[in-house]
Amino acid sequence: MNSEEYVAAIVHYNTPTLTQAAIRSLWKHSPGVGVIVFDNSDREPFPKMDGVEIIDNTRGQVIDFDIWLSQFQNKLTTVNRWASAKHCYTVQWLINKRRNPFVLMDSDVLIRQDIAPLWIRSQAFVGQVKPHSSKYGIKVDRVLPFLCYVGVPVLKQGGATYFNPKKMYALTSRRPDCAYDTGCWFLEDVKTRGLPYQEKSIEPYCLHFGHGSWKGKKADDWLEANKELWG
Repeated sequence: MNSEEYVAAIVHYNTPTLTQAAIRSLWKHSPGVGVIVFDNSDREPFPKMDGVEIIDNTRGQVIDFDIWLSQFQNKLTTVNRWASAKHCYTVQWLINKRRNPFVLMDSDVLIRQDIAPLWIRSQAFVGQVKPHSSKYGIKVDRVLPFLCYVGVPVLKQGGATYFNPKKMYALTSRRPDCAYDTGCWFLEDVKTRGLPYQEKSIEPYCLHFGHGSWKGKKADDWLEANKELWG
């Protein structure tokens, strides 16, 4: 696969061991895929890695999240409640800056097989759709962000966006009826605009650890148990 034509983008948060293993597993099963790491770390930046383009935002050089969050007066103040909003905003930045499609890949996944079949350039996205449930029991369908083809040219032509500040729970209020998480607005906007998309289960393609930066040392055990995928 041509690294200029086929690119995976990873938003990184203080989890270098996980992110490095994710990239190694990708290259093991899909050799030649280009990798972009957008580094939003504030404690453990992503180290240099051959073949990886790093967008360094560790000090807010690209997106100053302190200034950005100050725009939202009704935002939640609980720790970690902004993570989804930051993630969506970062993905939107990548969409705005790129001309070509990419596969959005979480930092805490391991790739199980070649992801080439996800690249369908006529589609706004190719990925798995699943209901997301808030702590209030409100369900909203979303595109899972763990591994998802993002058809940048189709999105730009159709005017669809990945991020909408009025739809992010952490940026609005404590209303229990607002359950939007990563991938919720994206799915809604693509559907509303009538853009083509393809639902595809990502379970055969990747293994997801889940909330990697929150589970600390448990990640080491998970990586060791699945070393055949990345080692």
